[in-house]
Amino acid sequence: MLEAPSANTIEVVNPATLEKICEVPIQTSADVQAAYQRSRRAFQDWSQGNFEARAALMWRLRDYLLDHRDEVAEVICSETGKPKSEALLLEVTYICFAIDFYAKHAKRFLRDRGAPLHWLLRHKKVFTAYHPVGAVGFICPWNFPLTLTLGETIPALMAGNTVIIKPSEFTPRTAMLAAEICEKVGFPAGVVQTVTGDGSTGAALIEAADMISFTGSVATGRRVLEAAAKRLIPVVLELGGKDPMVVLKDADVERAANAAVWGAFANSGQICMSVERVYVEAPIAEAFTQRVVEKTRKLRQGIDHDFSVDVGSMTMPRQLQIVERHVADAVRKGAIVLTGGRRNPNFKGLFYEPTVLDKVDHSMEIMTEETFGPVLPIMRVCDENEALRLANDSRYGLNSSIWSGDQRKGLALARRLQAGNVCVNDCMVNFVATGSPFGGIKESGLGHRHGEAGIRRYCTTQSVLVDKLGLTRELTWYPYSKKSARIMTRALNFFFHSSLRKKLMG
Repeated sequence: MLEAPSANTIEVVNPATLEKICEVPIQTSADVQAAYQRSRRAFQDWSQGNFEARAALMWRLRDYLLDHRDEVAEVICSETGKPKSEALLLEVTYICFAIDFYAKHAKRFLRDRGAPLHWLLRHKKVFTAYHPVGAVGFICPWNFPLTLTLGETIPALMAGNTVIIKPSEFTPRTAMLAAEICEKVGFPAGVVQTVTGDGSTGAALIEAADMISFTGSVATGRRVLEAAAKRLIPVVLELGGKDPMVVLKDADVERAANAAVWGAFANSGQICMSVERVYVEAPIAEAFTQRVVEKTRKLRQGIDHDFSVDVGSMTMPRQLQIVERHVADAVRKGAIVLTGGRRNPNFKGLFYEPTVLDKVDHSMEIMTEETFGPVLPIMRVCDENEALRLANDSRYGLNSSIWSGDQRKGLALARRLQAGNVCVNDCMVNFVATGSPFGGIKESGLGHRHGEAGIRRYCTTQSVLVDKLGLTRELTWYPYSKKSARIMTRALNFFFHSSLRKKLMG
């Protein structure tokens, strides 16, 4: 029998086995303030360093992760219940992508940028400079405890910020391990820190940090934004999604079916950009659905010991309950379970069978609310216009995909999807396209990660104007006079008026 955890600690449990892993402290507001003070002290030197030195540390971090990838994957799997293949493919690999991209391009993204001036002001020079914000607080979710903690900090660190990571109370060890690795490879003390705890710890971080980056639910994102607004500190949010997949009648059915199964069930469906609903044109609906069901039934679910599992457990008990509620609601309203539809009886952990639903519609929660679990509802539509109308009928707008044998048509329809990100004949891989901005619209978030936007969001923007001539007095300065006003009026007419007569007559 497990001992009851201390009132000042959180018990971390393996969701696949329900066995206790460890306890971590619930750090107080005083703890967070102390971490912030360390972070601000470290910022003084770290922010003045050069990009080459930061990049060198990033390369060392990447190599350490690769050399110890099995150890890192074990920690990730023990906290999340995901298969080892996904810990390596979707987490360690992503870190390598992010490091490679920002270590190479951060200096170019943040160099001073000149701006055009009207030729009347050519005796001036103006440019934009980018400066690190300071100590950035990261409030991170549990579904990708390495990607969405350490992975999120990479552009912030390359920009010259220091970071304080508050990981989910369900998956704190991965972030703690990441911070330890950063220290081992030579990051200065205080540059990368973690604070563990519950919502109160996150609230304390918002009260302390110079900026907040939050990834999680819409409801919590609103509270984060409200709290940060009181201090007028910058905030970036990546929130939920109800990401549609539109399969047209000219699509490659085999490829689309393979993508739907992976896109819906990877990480047990606990991905903000996973395939959460499918709209397929009637002529191919039967063939598509049949292939999806066949492929889903072949998935191997369980606890991964030797890379022999496709789908692991879910991570959070409350999320499993949401999945059960959504499926029950759909069935009650007429949906048909083609496969799955229950907890896996072969395991005591948080396993829900990969589930495919047919005969669904928008009266059901499964088609309108974020399920965040291994459920794939398929809805048949008469044509592309109906598919797009239904795909856009959502308060979310994060990710989406269009499937068509005509790439030009697919691209045209992609522009009509109300989503921050669209794939054509692919799914989810756009997240690792680190050169292109990734972010949501509607209730799916504020701001973008990746690309230039993904590092500039961790900077303050400064406009700098320099006079090049050094005249004793400018025409617009005191004292004002009729003569200077007459010169200005004639200049305005000459340079800006559309009438040639007015230009010449003044």
